[in-house]
Amino acid sequence: MTAKRKRWKLAAGEIGLWGLSAVIFLPYMLVVLTSIKSSEEAGLFRLSLPSEVLVIENYRVLFERGYFIQGFANSVIVTFGAAAIILFCSALLSFYIARVKTWGAQLLYHLFMVGMVAPISLVTTFNLLKSLHILNTHLGIILVFAGILIPFAMFIYVGFIRTIPREMDEAATIDGCGPYRMFAVIMFPLMKPITFTASILVFMNVWNDSQIPLFFLNDNQYWTMPLNIYRFYGYFRTDWNYIFGNILLTTLPVLILYLAGQRFMIEGMTSGAVKG
Repeated sequence: MTAKRKRWKLAAGEIGLWGLSAVIFLPYMLVVLTSIKSSEEAGLFRLSLPSEVLVIENYRVLFERGYFIQGFANSVIVTFGAAAIILFCSALLSFYIARVKTWGAQLLYHLFMVGMVAPISLVTTFNLLKSLHILNTHLGIILVFAGILIPFAMFIYVGFIRTIPREMDEAATIDGCGPYRMFAVIMFPLMKPITFTASILVFMNVWNDSQIPLFFLNDNQYWTMPLNIYRFYGYFRTDWNYIFGNILLTTLPVLILYLAGQRFMIEGMTSGAVKG
């Protein structure tokens, strides 16, 4: 009787999870189906198959008039540039904070923790980028993202590094490893799961962000894909098939990356990424 009750509970739990998945799955299906409909059918916002499939025609308009290539290239430059700086700096910083037991390291840790909750000062940041002559450039927006997300990446790195036994550091020191060689040869290979987890989270944050580029990129030739949706809506505000197609193309890289790296992401989170 107990085994039967457990099976019923397991089945009920699976049904509940499938129901929760539908909350996300159905709206995404609406976006996919609407993107291949005509403008008249798309305006009805119905979760139904199109009477006429217009994949080639609709997406041809997106590529020709939606600045897709330009927006995609800008998003790739900004996202990968910011991710490289964030992961490199936060990994080195976290290694120092997790291994050095001094008041200075703890003060540094708490200062960066404040950066996770403190809002960005738009006017000060704008004036700083302007004075450095990197306002409205890829480099400027990359550095802004780095400043915002390094505290977050540092937080999950520190929790992971603290789970690595200190005996490994002592053995490396006896073998003649300095701190930089120890980090590069011993620590960083062990940090691959959490690095993959952090890279996915950073990628999703930077790729999907539209506020920071809107504030600091005045020239639309540098706009990323989320901002292209905003510009595209101004041109085709009544053609929801084109707008939803643009939304689908913008979210597709994040969805593919998340599905491909979900196993590694879970592994990193369960290996101590959220401890400490």
